[in-house]
Amino acid sequence: MANPVPQRDVMGLLDTLDQSVADMLPRPNDPSASARAADAVQRFAGAVGQLEAFFRHLQTLKPVAAGPAAAQAQELEDLQSELQEKDRLIAHAQSQLSRWQEILQQQEQLQENTLFAGIGS
Repeated sequence: MANPVPQRDVMGLLDTLDQSVADMLPRPNDPSASARAADAVQRFAGAVGQLEAFFRHLQTLKPVAAGPAAAQAQELEDLQSELQEKDRLIAHAQSQLSRWQEILQQQEQLQENTLFAGIGS
């Protein structure tokens, strides 16, 4: 399925549909009528496809509840999601920190072994 069109662009699609239909109509003494009409049909079909994707996307959205209780519930849900994401990021940072501490310890050990190997020669 195509990416949905942002809502602000829907009016532009409607304008494209309107102009495409106008370009499909015959004009007197127009030598390029068939090429213009073919191009208009392609633009019309493209705009229809984008509108269809937009309407399908609208169908997948969950309805928005109204009122202060709904707004508060949504805000609470958003905050909980944010906390979960922050917890995930903290856990990731801790695992990275552990990994780097291990690498540093290995490097220190390697440096000590190299230093003592040089002294013993």
